[in-house]
Amino acid sequence: MNAPRPFALQVRSSAGLYGADRVVLALDRALARQGVRGRLLSINNYRMHDQPLHDAASTGGQDAVLLPCRGRVDASTVLALAAQVGATRRDGHVPVVHVHDYKSAFYAWLATRRESAPLIATLHGWVENSTSLRLYTRLELALLRRFDALVVVAAEQAERLVRNGIPRSRIRHVDNGIDCPRRDDDAASALRAQLGLSPSARVFAAVGRLSPEKNIALLLRAFAGVAARDADAVLLVIGDGPQREALESLASELKLDARVRFLGRRTDMPALYSLMHALVLPSLTEGMPLVVLEAMACEVPVVASAVGDVPRLLERSEHGRVVPPADLGALEAALLDACAQPARRDVAARRHVLEHHSSQVMARAYLDLYATLLEKSHARRAS
Repeated sequence: MNAPRPFALQVRSSAGLYGADRVVLALDRALARQGVRGRLLSINNYRMHDQPLHDAASTGGQDAVLLPCRGRVDASTVLALAAQVGATRRDGHVPVVHVHDYKSAFYAWLATRRESAPLIATLHGWVENSTSLRLYTRLELALLRRFDALVVVAAEQAERLVRNGIPRSRIRHVDNGIDCPRRDDDAASALRAQLGLSPSARVFAAVGRLSPEKNIALLLRAFAGVAARDADAVLLVIGDGPQREALESLASELKLDARVRFLGRRTDMPALYSLMHALVLPSLTEGMPLVVLEAMACEVPVVASAVGDVPRLLERSEHGRVVPPADLGALEAALLDACAQPARRDVAARRHVLEHHSSQVMARAYLDLYATLLEKSHARRAS
């Protein structure tokens, strides 16, 4: 008798369209390509007018539902999520509830008390730069002890879970995967002219949410030393977030207005990657950052903090380099060293991403986990 095929309910509370959100979108698409039905359930962010994750899924033709949520705790969210689980089962499918952040973990645990289903959580990384966020992390770790399976994207996450009393047998390591982009050199030529970059410009770029853990302030200070020594060096800051205004002010204080461009959110990343001399990731904390995977897929050398699984990734590249986190001198030296090198394509990095970090490789690993949980669930019911 064939094992039942899961119906994967991906659940996320999102504040934008950042790395973890794009992992969820890619996973849902890749599972569908492997014949696994699913639905992306976004919990409404009551602080935001737009709901970028839900909108992106809907625009892309994915089965997507926006769950109601009108405050920090909303019983209607629990009821709506439980209704999705129940309806999936009544339609003849076998639901698996897969959550991607602490808020969705909380609501999914409550919902599956009403409508039973295997519970999986993927931990995309912890941000703990405030008292409230540290509290949320402690609460999440306590809640995750009740889940059937926990997925980490970086090895150090597993050790933290074990220290918090979670059996290693319930922890699985699944690397993040992406729909691998390609360079767009033709569009890059037009973009270079549009941005007013000279043909000789050495373009460094930071990509991500402009928030404290990304440590863009340190990058600006390191780049000030680079700009003083290399007249052709330019820094692009791509993304948005709560620190944007403060970072723009810091760039002005450092007299970098003509050398640093804040571009906000962009939809032309393949062209931007094609412009880059190097991607720079000065983060204080990461799991397995998608921006590093994307840059590697586009053959862009990466200079990054040695956090999370970044060192493991860059070991497989030809031109990647790691520096100690929060080390201003080391970051400046790495950028100056990159300036001294001609433009390079990291072919080994792209090959590694295609072989080990495609969305299809990721989806196969999750499908195996879903099947294991459903077999255990079936065995418990049979006994």
